[in-house]
Amino acid sequence: MEKMKEKDLDFEDKLWKGADKLRKKIEVHEYKYVVLGLIFLRYVSFAFEEKRKRIIEEKSSISNKHIIEKVCEDKDIYLANGSLYVPEKARWEYLKKNANQTNIAEIIDKAIEILEQEHPKQLKDIIPKIYSKVNLDHYDLSYLINLFSEIEFDDGHWGKDIFGRIYEYFLSKFTEAEGRKGGEFYTPRSLTKLIVEILDVKEGRIFDPACGSGGFFVSALEKLEREGIEKEKLSIYGQESKEFVWKMCKMNLTIRGTEGDIKWGDSYHDDKFFDLRAEYVVSNPPFNDSGWGRDRIKENDPRFKYGLPPEGNANFVWIQHYIYHLAPSGKAGFVMANGALSGGNLEGEIRKKIIEDDLVYGIVATPPKMFYTVSLPASLWFMRKSKPQHMKGKILFIYAKKLFKPISRRQNIFTEEHIQKIVEKFRMFEKGEDGEKINEIGFSKVATLEEVAKNGYVLTPGRYVGVKIEEEDIPFEEAMKNYSEQLSKLLKEEKELTKRVKEVFKTLNFEV
Repeated sequence: MEKMKEKDLDFEDKLWKGADKLRKKIEVHEYKYVVLGLIFLRYVSFAFEEKRKRIIEEKSSISNKHIIEKVCEDKDIYLANGSLYVPEKARWEYLKKNANQTNIAEIIDKAIEILEQEHPKQLKDIIPKIYSKVNLDHYDLSYLINLFSEIEFDDGHWGKDIFGRIYEYFLSKFTEAEGRKGGEFYTPRSLTKLIVEILDVKEGRIFDPACGSGGFFVSALEKLEREGIEKEKLSIYGQESKEFVWKMCKMNLTIRGTEGDIKWGDSYHDDKFFDLRAEYVVSNPPFNDSGWGRDRIKENDPRFKYGLPPEGNANFVWIQHYIYHLAPSGKAGFVMANGALSGGNLEGEIRKKIIEDDLVYGIVATPPKMFYTVSLPASLWFMRKSKPQHMKGKILFIYAKKLFKPISRRQNIFTEEHIQKIVEKFRMFEKGEDGEKINEIGFSKVATLEEVAKNGYVLTPGRYVGVKIEEEDIPFEEAMKNYSEQLSKLLKEEKELTKRVKEVFKTLNFEV
């Protein structure tokens, strides 16, 4: 595996500098639209110019500059190499040259329109054309163009979910204005990379029904490129319920010269890929989503063969959704709130049935602060529609809470070495290595379904690898919910027992 840079971006300060300067003129939650449009134009121009330079180098033996120029404007050459051809009036240099014009807002909107007309299939109505509408004058836009001109992209940015990372950055800065939780649109790169590596994504269909800005697709494409596999071998399918984030995902694929079938819609009640069965299902759904619309689920919905989850928590809506969309040989890897590992009542019954059907083959406990704006730890689940014979009746548990490197006060990551250590355990498990070779006290354990049953079908890794279950593994709200459910059950049993005691005394002609 290639060495992964620790810092996702190196131009965040510039983005915030621009936002801070304009905060009196534009709503902070609107600034992201301005930023993403300009970053997109900047990036596609960068990719186009890089390709153009390579063409000129390859044709250096031709003395006729007119012929070279003609070749450089051949759109098919760019398309054949997975690049976007950028017409002259949509190029960053053209915007920079006209940055001081009083009508620069119209020039930017026109540049977006020209790009859309050039690539309607990929870009129609995807890039926000809002520059003539926002409360920014030509001095402000000129400032931003010059500021963004200082940003230099390099090969390291290729494998990053740039748009997701930028959006997440602004979520963290604009928490009050946005009023949203972070991590919902962007899954940290070390997590997407780990999941893609464990699933060993190669060719076939990959599906993410809560795809956000497309981070899993980015990591999958990067893996294919690293292994010399043509990206066309992987068919990409995604669904996202938020229109703007759906557009980000489309932009993310476009800058990589890749197409995917990305739909905008609510996966709970409007499954756009009802008939799709994928070799790989990947996802980072909203955690503990309440009020998800249980009453709107159609009777006999085939997704919920293990039971219809409660209205107060959609975790097992997503888990069953993933199972439903797996091909016969398919594998799923996804991020999940820790409560799904041990929650009781209806969720516990659903989890028990899924475990008994032998669908779970791996659980990884992650450290806290893996998400840029959320400090709570999460877990990674791995499932197979059909396990190989040597994996049947077994689950690999990994306790990776101590495997992290802080890159800031608020965020931790898995390093390349951490990823390799976890993946190695999965490879050993998949190859049928003896459990004793895989087991490592405090880190990994291959447990049988009988062991899991004895533990009440709880999937918390620490319980199996020999680590004391930590209270902080379960968020306060979830812990209190579990306690209240247990107390309610005990009070109900107490009431029933009291009733029986009274009946016994009554038969003996004693009143209590």
